[in-house]
Amino acid sequence: MYKIALIDDEAVVRDGMKDLIPWEELGLELIGTAEDGEKGLLLIQEMLPDIVLLDINMPRLNGLDLAHILTKNYPLIKIILISGYDEFHYARQALRMGVQDYILKPVTKSEMVNLLYAIVGKLDEEREQIRKEADVLNKIEQSIPLIQQKLLEELVFTEIESSMIAKKCIKANIPYNKAFYGIFLIDADNQIENKELTYFAIQNIVSEMVVNKKWGILFELEECNAVLYFTDEKENPKDKYDEAIQYIKCAITELIGITVTIGVGILVNQIEEISTSYQTAYYALLSRFFQGTNKIIENSKPYEVTKVHFAQWVQWESEVIKSIEQKEAFEQVINKIANEVRKRKMAVKDIEELWGNLACALFKKFMEIDPSITEIFSEGINLTEEIKNFKTLSDMQIWIKGLYERCMNYINDQAKPNKVHIKNILGFIEENYNMPDLSMKMVCDSVHISASHFSNIFKREVGVTFVQYLTEYRIEKAKRLLKYTPLRTYEISEAVGYADPHYFSSTFKKAVGQSPSEYRKISGERERK
Repeated sequence: MYKIALIDDEAVVRDGMKDLIPWEELGLELIGTAEDGEKGLLLIQEMLPDIVLLDINMPRLNGLDLAHILTKNYPLIKIILISGYDEFHYARQALRMGVQDYILKPVTKSEMVNLLYAIVGKLDEEREQIRKEADVLNKIEQSIPLIQQKLLEELVFTEIESSMIAKKCIKANIPYNKAFYGIFLIDADNQIENKELTYFAIQNIVSEMVVNKKWGILFELEECNAVLYFTDEKENPKDKYDEAIQYIKCAITELIGITVTIGVGILVNQIEEISTSYQTAYYALLSRFFQGTNKIIENSKPYEVTKVHFAQWVQWESEVIKSIEQKEAFEQVINKIANEVRKRKMAVKDIEELWGNLACALFKKFMEIDPSITEIFSEGINLTEEIKNFKTLSDMQIWIKGLYERCMNYINDQAKPNKVHIKNILGFIEENYNMPDLSMKMVCDSVHISASHFSNIFKREVGVTFVQYLTEYRIEKAKRLLKYTPLRTYEISEAVGYADPHYFSSTFKKAVGQSPSEYRKISGERERK
């Protein structure tokens, strides 16, 4: 609905128009009337109508003067003048001023309806045009970051013809004639919930800061939040650059509670030189692996990567395995290998592979000692993939020491007397469950413990009583025989330790909810489906 105001000094006109015109059918809402120009101006200022019906000849402030004020201060309002024949020359003057249209008195319903219908049509067209222009501007605004991202990647990784740089920068809304430029890379040392959420949380914080403080443009490089910093500041530009980076680093930690490491590129004088700034930022961030996290790192140069011979990898692995029996010796070997890696300046990817191999060899050795050790990783683990998540060599050292301690604690725990007893008990049951006379006393005699001690440790360690465990074990064995063999019920009863087939059937039905024959029939039907 468009809002319309009626300003006329004749009450009969105002009242007649109110009742005469079908406002709602035209898509209009009559928001008020006024009997002179001054009151009319107050009404317009308060309600901001889309259309004003305005009489020319009024006291205090006439229609022409009010129209002049409106066209100057409220150019979007459509003004329709109501004039008499003797005032027509004023109407023409008002049209030149910017008034939308006029209508002569006496006003008829059909004339006014037709005129308002035409004005509403123009407002619809204007509104649609505004919507289209807003859509275009919105699409342009949304595409600007993509255009900036593409251009900055070109400037960093490829060579662009000098004559084209300014044109491309203008299109991407990137200033190309600043006094100084620099790139710094921001990477999280730890995560909020996951990698993606952490990345976007940092992006939101940094984006708002660099825009509000006019420090530069945020984009993405090497899966890191990157900032193209620029300034016209010629007095102590490096100090201002450092202050901005420190401010951003502190803000991230304060707002989302994680630390970040920032690799700082050198300042350059021209935008076409930002690839140099990026290179120094990249190697600075890369050096976090050796220097540690929660730092601002700069002036880092690429080092010449050393390849370590395969024989050395084998030797390190052998030293780790030999030291497995003593925690102190193991930690000394790990520290020694880490120091060697630092001295030799191995590539990060090679270090990840080496540490992954050491972890796999260590875990393999523990499995030889006790195959059940996989139980401590019931959720599953990929050692080589987990290694890649670490940001520093120190993190890798801590992790592999933790893996060692976790495995050793498990093995030591398994070696405790009660664990040994339970292991032997369960093994004896597995071998002898088919004996009808298998009893707790028989088991106690076989593992050499008292009946009272047996009852205490069995329920605590296994979670059920001996009788419950034996019954469940026998029923599970019976279910498999029913499902996969043609043996008759009495044969299966005997095979799982029940001398009385009737007692077996009763026990089976109580445990499973079906008789042995019903279970065999239903499980067979499922197999066929």
